Amino acid sequence: MKESASSSDRYFDIHVFCCINERVPGHHRGSCSARGSVALQEYMKARSKELKINQRIRVNKCGCLDRCELGPVMVIYPEGIWYHYQSREDIDEILDTHVIHGRNVERLLLKPEQKIMNPEVPERIELHVGHVDEYSHDISRYELMGEDGKELAPFEPGAHIDLFTGDGLRRSYSLAGDPAVRDRYVLGIRRERASRGGSDWLLDHLSVGDRVEASLPSNNFPLDQTAARHTFIAGGIGVTPVMAMGHQLRLESVDFHLHFCAPDESHAPLLDEVRLIFGDSLSLHLDNGDPAKGIDLDHLLKTPKPGEHVYVCGPLGLVASVREKASHWPDGSVHWEPFTPEPAENTQENEAFEVVLSRRNIRLPVTPEKTILETVREAGVEIESSCEDGLCGCCRIRLLGGVPEHRDLVLTDAERESSKEIMICISRAKAGEVLVLDI
Repeated sequence: MKESASSSDRYFDIHVFCCINERVPGHHRGSCSARGSVALQEYMKARSKELKINQRIRVNKCGCLDRCELGPVMVIYPEGIWYHYQSREDIDEILDTHVIHGRNVERLLLKPEQKIMNPEVPERIELHVGHVDEYSHDISRYELMGEDGKELAPFEPGAHIDLFTGDGLRRSYSLAGDPAVRDRYVLGIRRERASRGGSDWLLDHLSVGDRVEASLPSNNFPLDQTAARHTFIAGGIGVTPVMAMGHQLRLESVDFHLHFCAPDESHAPLLDEVRLIFGDSLSLHLDNGDPAKGIDLDHLLKTPKPGEHVYVCGPLGLVASVREKASHWPDGSVHWEPFTPEPAENTQENEAFEVVLSRRNIRLPVTPEKTILETVREAGVEIESSCEDGLCGCCRIRLLGGVPEHRDLVLTDAERESSKEIMICISRAKAGEVLVLDI
């Protein structure tokens, strides 16, 4: 811990003041409490005790520090250094770098004159194509490698990465490989009939040795580790995230089974690899193009076993059918990830409402013709996005107030009920409503 000539004259060497102020829900400035400061302050206090530095440091709760737009905030004395923080990892870095070693954490530092957060620059990585397998019906399997075969960032089963195409597009693709294999990311990609440019570009341009820019892995479709049994239902290329799940579950003493749906074996992507992963825990449902001859969801989902969870990934119709047939299952036991947006004709009426950008204290009208994402960008605030159909979760924003009208296909029923987050590419609000966004 940093020492000074007069530190022995102080009862505590360091005082940390973490704002935990709480405002009424929907306040236009938000609050540090609404942004998670209470739990993070408790973690910082507990962590300082674990590190055995709590005898000379005091981690205090405090009221409003009047820098709400930059929250959660803390100030550390005697230096009077201010930090913004969002996670336990941020807290760990502050304790190690600032408290123990006496150096400022530059990436979290708040300047005295600062009024708004510095724009976040999401980390991107460069990958090269190490191997490609081409299959019938416009399906390809890619192995993407890092520099000199070095280990890539870890990922959990169900995760995806975004690829940035040469046409300036950003598209999400599930990771199909074994999470224990750290030197490559495996993707299975099918050319979509109504491609928006992503699959066309990848299949037409990416060959062995080519380079492509990617995001770090992110997960909207995780395994529930509390489940006693995992039942997977995959349609077509929707099998890719389930393959990663199968790799992991083979190492665990948990019951699991995959129901793989396709017109015939030639249309079942990566079938040989799927068979190797799942073995006897695989049932093929081949309908020859007639859904009436396919999987019997009524029978399969009629009575869940104790602790059973069901996961479905694939075309929207399959996902919707599973959710309907399993609507009587226990809360939180049904998980889904669609690969296609809802049909254009299945639209809801748009109404005018307002949003408040709490970190900028800006109030904006959202017209029926505009999305929240478009409105925010027109105000000069750049937000990362990908599919813009409510499928990928890239534009997920914390919601600090207001009643949203969720239209995405990412949030779970429990997350929709809590309304703590919103996908601003597609979700909206009712007429006259004001949504307070953590932007």
